[in-house]
Amino acid sequence: MSVTIIDMNRLESYRENNRIEAKKALGGLPHSLWETYSAFANTLGGILLLGVEERKDGSFLVHDLPEPQRLIDEFWSIISDPERVSRNILKPEQVRVEELDQKRIITITVPRAERKERPVYIGTDIYTGSYRRDGEGDYHCSQEEVEHMLKEAKEDSGRQVLEEFRMQDLEAETLERYRRELKRQRPGHMWLELSTEDFLEKIGAAGQGEDGNLYPTTAGLLMFGKEKDIVKKYSCYALDYQELRNDGIWVDFVISGTGTWSGNLYDFFELVSEKLLKGIRLPYQGVETPVHKAIREVLANCLVNADYEAKQGVLVQKAGKRLLFENPGTFGVDQEQAKQGGISSPRNPELIKMFHLINIGKGDGKGLSRIYSLWREQGWAMPEIREEFQPERIQVSLVVEQEKTRNESRNSGGGKKLREERRRVNEVVYESQRQQVIDYVTVSIQISTTKTAELLDISKAGAKEVLNKMVEEGILERCGDRRNRTYRLKA
Repeated sequence: MSVTIIDMNRLESYRENNRIEAKKALGGLPHSLWETYSAFANTLGGILLLGVEERKDGSFLVHDLPEPQRLIDEFWSIISDPERVSRNILKPEQVRVEELDQKRIITITVPRAERKERPVYIGTDIYTGSYRRDGEGDYHCSQEEVEHMLKEAKEDSGRQVLEEFRMQDLEAETLERYRRELKRQRPGHMWLELSTEDFLEKIGAAGQGEDGNLYPTTAGLLMFGKEKDIVKKYSCYALDYQELRNDGIWVDFVISGTGTWSGNLYDFFELVSEKLLKGIRLPYQGVETPVHKAIREVLANCLVNADYEAKQGVLVQKAGKRLLFENPGTFGVDQEQAKQGGISSPRNPELIKMFHLINIGKGDGKGLSRIYSLWREQGWAMPEIREEFQPERIQVSLVVEQEKTRNESRNSGGGKKLREERRRVNEVVYESQRQQVIDYVTVSIQISTTKTAELLDISKAGAKEVLNKMVEEGILERCGDRRNRTYRLKA
């Protein structure tokens, strides 16, 4: 998270939220500062403001810290003491003095800790010293949450050899389909000539046990296993694809536990990929475009980053132009870093390797970055990403525009320039509308659909479209239920 998300010149207009916390700190560093440090590190990251007081109405009052450098020196001394704080995840530039109207405050930008670093806790007791952020407050992590983070931090990667299973527990037909796809994608690959067991060992789907015999790995069982055996290892394992009409009626589905298909990840990927891409018509029909490939990659990411120990399973939905991907678990790195690309902390690296072999994803940490760039090139609404912690769950929503009709194509010669001009005009109008909304929310904290329509002199439907687009771009976030829905700047 960057400090620039907050306009320091308008600090008084902000409120505490899931990623902003104010501490008066005129009497020194408050103990609660460390609880918030732990909570931010174990949740989404955030900004600590020292020398800023929260008034009763929730607004901020800026004080002048008398000796900010002394507080900073004390802060670094404490955070570097493993007896008082388990881990320092800050860089020097993330702790700084800011001056507002000749008043000095301290900003501490706490990043989200990487999966292998969590939980970050205070004191020497990991169970009593671990916190998370919920709404506007910090709360003690439960024993279950702490143990889950500890388990997440361990390097399994999918290579764990499962000696309680046999090689025959892998689905031969699924494996054969995978090898055919590998041959199609990488003809002449040296592993194609290997025996089945040697091939599985090379791709990380099998490994030697203590007795020297070959057994499936956790990644191999998930990718190619029979559902009855996968459920023995992961009791809450569930895969669910739903295709809905606009009225919410199912028109198609693929669900594990029905006995109509193998139930493993690779077969789910193949079945659901075909259904997701059906009807998405883009130039060069019959050839996989970057958009088609990106959708398949999002699906693969959903599967390889899922926590199959969790109680809720994977859900994929297709409803008109909107595609929804949900998996249990959280991001291994800060969400903003994931969008920018270049940093990767995958939950199941061996599964990523298997998909990469058939040219799905690259495992370089740039998947989300490429998708954002591609959607921007298409002129489509930006992907929307949500992350929840009770229970842990990631949701990725994509809006995919449909190709113009055949009649439009025939008439495109004379109308192409006009449509392009309209698109440019719409972009200019939207940029102006967006800035007006940002200026209003910066001062007034929140805005409703009705107020937006009044502010921009447009219909409520148009106002809702502007607000939804700003949410999709990560500028605003929704607050309240539908009846009392308001929007505010996303911290």
